[in-house]
Amino acid sequence: MTEISEAARRLKELREQAGLTMRAVSEALGWSLTRYQHYEDRYKRRFLPFELARDLEAIFAPHGVESGAVLSLAGIEHGQPVNQRREMVPARAAATPAQRDLPVMGTVKGDGDGFLFVQGEAKEFVERPANLKGVFNALALYMDGDVMEPRYYAGELLYVNPNRPLTRNCFVAVELADGQGLIRQFVRRSEDEVVLRQFNPAKDLHLKAGNVKKIYRITGSAEAG
Repeated sequence: MTEISEAARRLKELREQAGLTMRAVSEALGWSLTRYQHYEDRYKRRFLPFELARDLEAIFAPHGVESGAVLSLAGIEHGQPVNQRREMVPARAAATPAQRDLPVMGTVKGDGDGFLFVQGEAKEFVERPANLKGVFNALALYMDGDVMEPRYYAGELLYVNPNRPLTRNCFVAVELADGQGLIRQFVRRSEDEVVLRQFNPAKDLHLKAGNVKKIYRITGSAEAG
């Protein structure tokens, strides 16, 4: 496994400096504990998402953490206006608030071994990307675990279009008959089996066709924040 980023290490240091537990921070963010843990234990990118750093700054500052310390983890220098990045957005786009109408239809188990498909109504909605506008049965899922690194990292948001046909080597969300879900690369399917590929460690999975309920094509991803 590759090392976590300096941003992840520094985030942990600042949280401990504030005297807060990961659970306290996750609750303040309105997140699950597993989702927040990703940013301290598995995050490998150079900078934190801007929105996350902004929210953490507001949580840590009352507990003695120096102003600007958390924002620096998102690449915001001390004294730089926090809305500077937003000023780069065209005025027309900024004037239209993002609509959160894409349902997240999976719940992370937290053991790094897949997720569970939501049975019934979604408990969370996220912003719909442009390529899913007008796709009324589209959905989103959170990646759990590191089996698909470096393609997808734990905590990333995956966008799914159930209407897109499968092609060899596309990336898919697989719903098993027992409700469990897997994120893998699609290799092939026959009447008897479905063959999938994972990256870390590299190996092929052979599933009995009868154990596979549905296969959905992933059409994009984004860093959740």
